[in-house]
Amino acid sequence: MYGLSDTLYQSVWSAWSVWCIWGSTPGTPGIPGIPGTPQIMLQAVIMAAGKSTRTYPLTLTKPKPLLRIANKPILAHQLDQFTGLIQDAIIIVGYKHEMIREEFGDSYQGISLTYVEQQEQLGTGHATMQVRPYIQDRFLLMNGDDLYAREDIEGCLRHQYSLLSMEVDDPRLFAVLTVENGVVKDIIEKPDHPASNLTSVGMYVFDTTLFPLLDTMPRSPRGEYEITDGVKALIQVADVFHHLSTGYWVPIGFPWRLLDANDFLLERSPDERILGTVEPGVIIEGTLSLGDHSIIRRGTHIQGNVRVGEHCTIGSHCHITGNTSIGDRCHIANSVFINNSVIDRHVRIDPFCHIAHSVIGDSAYLHSGAVTMSAPIEGSTVTSLVKKQFVDSGREQLGAILASRVELQPHIVTYPGVKIDPDVVVSAGRVVMADLKQMGVDVT
Repeated sequence: MYGLSDTLYQSVWSAWSVWCIWGSTPGTPGIPGIPGTPQIMLQAVIMAAGKSTRTYPLTLTKPKPLLRIANKPILAHQLDQFTGLIQDAIIIVGYKHEMIREEFGDSYQGISLTYVEQQEQLGTGHATMQVRPYIQDRFLLMNGDDLYAREDIEGCLRHQYSLLSMEVDDPRLFAVLTVENGVVKDIIEKPDHPASNLTSVGMYVFDTTLFPLLDTMPRSPRGEYEITDGVKALIQVADVFHHLSTGYWVPIGFPWRLLDANDFLLERSPDERILGTVEPGVIIEGTLSLGDHSIIRRGTHIQGNVRVGEHCTIGSHCHITGNTSIGDRCHIANSVFINNSVIDRHVRIDPFCHIAHSVIGDSAYLHSGAVTMSAPIEGSTVTSLVKKQFVDSGREQLGAILASRVELQPHIVTYPGVKIDPDVVVSAGRVVMADLKQMGVDVT
């Protein structure tokens, strides 16, 4: 179909891919033996429009790409992987789009950012169609709420058309692939009886050939236009290769996945920059990153991989352990225990609190004596209520999920897996055994 034999075509394309990815710019080599070859940078499209009700209550006040892991928004972690590969990123926005625009502006570390609004969220295929007027030729397409490795982006870019694949334990939750000699022959969205455990995980390389194919796509049984239907149509007219992940893929499908991702990032890339003040008598066993104008008072014990943002105060005789991130402008009072938790910005925690395996949203206030229980009450893992159904978190430890501006008055105890909606004030001395909702919030 290309006027070339398959072998010759692949040889030509492999050389072209190397040129596209590794061509020379200041500080990067060109093709060996061909000095001065220019670097061709592609466009990237990030799908970040969805409301993400499965990550309620955290996403009641902000879009999922702005949820923070290791003190940085999910979207920033994605854009970090683009440096040197992608010159222009188009972000498809929808739900609370103004917050993403305000956070990132029109560029990020030299990458130009363009925002395209998907006014109705009608699926990934529909989202992709919104960027049609902006696409020049070849482009990378990826989900906006998962973490991907740079090496897998590079692997996908080595083919004209490709998708990222991974073997998973339960393929019924994903688009399952049938492949021959590296080429995708079929893709089936969430089959009841999957033919394999090889699945597509939300990263693709396409060009403008895709758009006429999407024009002909009907809605799926769930009423959406699916990008997988576009892939199914494309494989009828071109070879779509799968790149089996050699890096990582970290999905953020539920609130507690922030803890999993935080574990992964802090263990993979521990940071030991001390820009603030560590008083004498602080014990550090593990790695500590401390931002500008932050201080850790004497007698505190840091044990694990701990990342503390800027303008924070950590009081004396605290114990902070596990993989824990604490955002900018937090105030942690004396004698607080924090284990393996994600704490957003502007959080205040008063003395004698015990916070374990929890996600604490921005501007939350925990008065003295708060305890987040994290071991399962029954069974070996903690369950949590999501859209009116209990979901097994798969975690042996899961504390509380507190949304933005939650206030726990003195001596509150929360049961494992409990979630509390934004702006809820929990009265003193209460034992919280079930989720606490805002009035009028519907999570169906």
